[in-house]
Amino acid sequence: MKIEDLCQQVIRAMIDAGYTQCCAWSRYRDFYSPLISFYHSCGEDEFSLEMMVRYSEYSHARMEEEKICEHRYYQIKDGIKRIIEFHETGKLYWSSQAKESKFPVNEYYSNLLDQFIGSENFHTNTRGDVIWASKRYFSWLMQEGFADLNGVGVTQIQKYLCECHDHLKETSIHNILLYLKKLYCFLKDTGYSDHDYKVLLSMKICRKSKVLPAATPEDVNAILNVLDMSSVTGKRDYAIILLGWVVGLRAIDIIRLKLTDIDWKKGEIRVLQRKTSVPVILPLTKDVGEALQDYILNGRPNCDYQEIFLRIRPPFRPFKDAVCIGDQYDVYCYRAGIKRVPFDGKGFHSLRRAVGKNMVTSGVSVNTVSQVLGHTAMNSAKKYISLDSKNLKECALDFSGIEVAE
Repeated sequence: MKIEDLCQQVIRAMIDAGYTQCCAWSRYRDFYSPLISFYHSCGEDEFSLEMMVRYSEYSHARMEEEKICEHRYYQIKDGIKRIIEFHETGKLYWSSQAKESKFPVNEYYSNLLDQFIGSENFHTNTRGDVIWASKRYFSWLMQEGFADLNGVGVTQIQKYLCECHDHLKETSIHNILLYLKKLYCFLKDTGYSDHDYKVLLSMKICRKSKVLPAATPEDVNAILNVLDMSSVTGKRDYAIILLGWVVGLRAIDIIRLKLTDIDWKKGEIRVLQRKTSVPVILPLTKDVGEALQDYILNGRPNCDYQEIFLRIRPPFRPFKDAVCIGDQYDVYCYRAGIKRVPFDGKGFHSLRRAVGKNMVTSGVSVNTVSQVLGHTAMNSAKKYISLDSKNLKECALDFSGIEVAE
């Protein structure tokens, strides 16, 4: 296929994905037109991987000579990747490239890790942590001169845990112990290790915990007041914030919420929680229902995706992860004049804590709170008791029997 025809097909695919004519053809001018010119300067007009590699090397050399900036070079690399994908598949893919692990391991440990991950049905949220803990341990063993598990025993495990103590927080050490215990159970069962070291890896770690605040009505009202309800962004984010503030949904469950999850006749929201895999049925209150209706009918882009909430800019697709919601909420906090400091607990999840706190302060039992919020253990809901400062004062002891000196 001629490179010029391929580039024009990519542009048409971008327009079909939701890009405006102006934006798509400006991309043609900035990237595809120079690429075509490079082909012609080399006496070529047919697409080939070899020419794409040459163009990448040519662009890198221009960056080294400071003829183009680093950002421009990475834009070109991204464009090269997309045009190769389109040539091979006939489609455009918008997913970003995953970052490589900073804990490289050899083929032996890589195969061992693949077997370990495949041996147990780890939850999606846990899988990444298991891989991180295992790779960190295997990478450390390689630095200590162990290309495989021969000779690795109690001494090495103890030394590794001491290294973790010097560089990691208590929560991370707790996770490493948990996943290493699972790892060594697998190694013993499969014959890679003679021991599972359960006793050594079962030591208790005292993890620090603090009571994070719940969002206040004053702060939420201030945030809602800065939303531009005449814009698509305002309609979408208003519905998202109400789902957190009124219903108590996690951000990860909001971005996965589908059109079919809303039962308009029964007034219910049906959610399979990502964190716990526990299904919950929540009431579709009038204010939340009206906000969702306004966004779906008057703001949501018309596309084939079933997820309710989509990106504002093309390509119109669902959010990749819940961080997007948290970041946008932080922007609204700034616009509303709410002062924030790192790890202050005033992010989007504080809306969910407010739902739990309001139920506890209203006299709802902890068991009911746990069921409404979809917790798998009742202890998860007990933390909301710590936010009920009014009723906690009744538990305070007086000074009877205690001598008070001025």
